Amino acid sequence: MTDSLTSRRALIAGGAGLAALAAQSAAAADLKTPPEAASALAPHGRFGGKVVLITGATSGIGRATAKAFALEGAKVMFCGRREGLGQEVQAEIRAAGGEALYRRADVRVEADVAALVAACVQTYGGLDIAFNNAGIAGRAGEMGPEFDWAVHNDIMATNLEGVVRCINHQVPALKARGGGAIINTASVLGYVGSGPVMSYALSKAGVLSLTRSAALQFAGNNIRVNAVSPGPIDTPMMGGGAAQASGARTPAGRAGQPEEVAHAVMYLADSAASYVTGEDLKVDGGVRA
Repeated sequence: MTDSLTSRRALIAGGAGLAALAAQSAAAADLKTPPEAASALAPHGRFGGKVVLITGATSGIGRATAKAFALEGAKVMFCGRREGLGQEVQAEIRAAGGEALYRRADVRVEADVAALVAACVQTYGGLDIAFNNAGIAGRAGEMGPEFDWAVHNDIMATNLEGVVRCINHQVPALKARGGGAIINTASVLGYVGSGPVMSYALSKAGVLSLTRSAALQFAGNNIRVNAVSPGPIDTPMMGGGAAQASGARTPAGRAGQPEEVAHAVMYLADSAASYVTGEDLKVDGGVRA
């Protein structure tokens, strides 16, 4: 009877603690208000001792995520094709107290991907988390005689085949560490048809399917594979007011910020998501609700 009473009290106390934590979180943020980005290294970051590899991190979501992981204690290797921006991101992270190293790589090129993963392992001793984020937008036009196959093929080679290449080289490094986490950037457009940007939507639908297949393949190796699907996010890729215009039509009433996608990626990479694999976390302000 005493043990039962003690257990019941512990559960009540735990529930009260969780309720208090939820109340604090609710007070700190709401759907209509973008969060503030971290600006300094967390003294006891939750990713201390972890090695993270991020593709497409010279701007937008990748840049925000590289910074977020580094400020939570991770050692971050990241790539992109624009060297000037890469050096800028590296300097920004180090100035805030984090550890990050930029390396130029093009995910369309097999040798680049292989060298990137090898450099990560050699520099930081291994790989624990991979965020395959590199992607491009573009319009191949309507199907027919004027369809631009060059644009279509470039989108597919970057957004979908690039993720396949990356996973292919990341998995051996993750296995060597006893497992880890892979997160791929998909899109809410992967769930719907899109005439104007058919090739982009198709590539992201492929990423969603690839994520599920890879999750099944590597669960036995203690490697979790998940995706994030951003909606309208205020990044250079959605420039010219497109993010704001699309965001105004969401239930949230605004465009998302890159840091909000970064938080979702970090959740999927964390031990808090230890029983989550083969899933897609939509960060879209309610678009797909």
